[in-house]
Amino acid sequence: MSFSSDIKDELIKTENMPDCCKHAMAYGMFLFGRSFSLSDVSLMTDNENVAKKYLSLAEEACKIPAELNVSRAGKYTAFFDSDEKRKQVLSVFSCTGAERTHRIDRGNLANDAGDNDENTNCCDAAFLRGVFLSCGTASDPNKSYHLEFVVSYKTLSMDLMKILNDYGIKAKHMTRRYVNVIYIKDSESIEELLTMMGAHISAMEIMNIKIYKDVRNLTNRRNNFENANLSRTVYASFDQVSAIEKLKNDGVFPALPDDLKQVATLRIENPDASLREIGELCEPKMSRSAVNHRLKKLMSLSENPEKEEVITDE
Repeated sequence: MSFSSDIKDELIKTENMPDCCKHAMAYGMFLFGRSFSLSDVSLMTDNENVAKKYLSLAEEACKIPAELNVSRAGKYTAFFDSDEKRKQVLSVFSCTGAERTHRIDRGNLANDAGDNDENTNCCDAAFLRGVFLSCGTASDPNKSYHLEFVVSYKTLSMDLMKILNDYGIKAKHMTRRYVNVIYIKDSESIEELLTMMGAHISAMEIMNIKIYKDVRNLTNRRNNFENANLSRTVYASFDQVSAIEKLKNDGVFPALPDDLKQVATLRIENPDASLREIGELCEPKMSRSAVNHRLKKLMSLSENPEKEEVITDE
């Protein structure tokens, strides 16, 4: 199953909706379905449960039975089979069918389920639930964060975008193949919308995936940092060992002070060790900066072995 199907199945299972929310959810499904006019009020979908929800809302919210057809390709079409039924459905939502444009009538979103703050915008949430069931899709969050609504009418799409933006959801509009698309790419906005509609499990899945990705990216950055440090250590060690070998070949090494000899010997014996680790091996122990100072001195002497004065202070 796709992530979109998971969301829709979760939304369909929403229970104990008051009548005002059933009305708002039906309005969202019908208005954003395939057609909402005197000539045709219908929905086409690949999801059998969505089609059945359309039928149940027709009975519960409109008290008008709808029909269901299934094509050989597995497409489900829910519809009202007579002019009289379609006219009744439109009238339930204060429409006549003579409207010149499709717009969202906020009068169908009563938001009066109760005085509790959680229910203040209950019908807006139910309406968006219905809209998503009719024309919404969402990408697998493991691949990308993308949720969209495909809408046939420009005015309707802009009304939807305004409702989403009013709730702080970062929705944008674009045209794709002559249809309007309201899309959301911000993961937090997608989580907020899913939570608002009642798809809490799907919202939590996105949150968990984000946490996993953040941990994975942090681990990768840390590994890259450590690998980069290791590479720098290896290259520096190679140059230092080469300088020390040159001092030996030039016969300079025996005349070096004991502290330089000790650091040089430990570097050759421990080519992969960090400066701090070499300092721990010294007798007495040296700080990282002291070891670095002496190795730089050794490299300087290898480039200028005739230099008489050797400075050993840190």
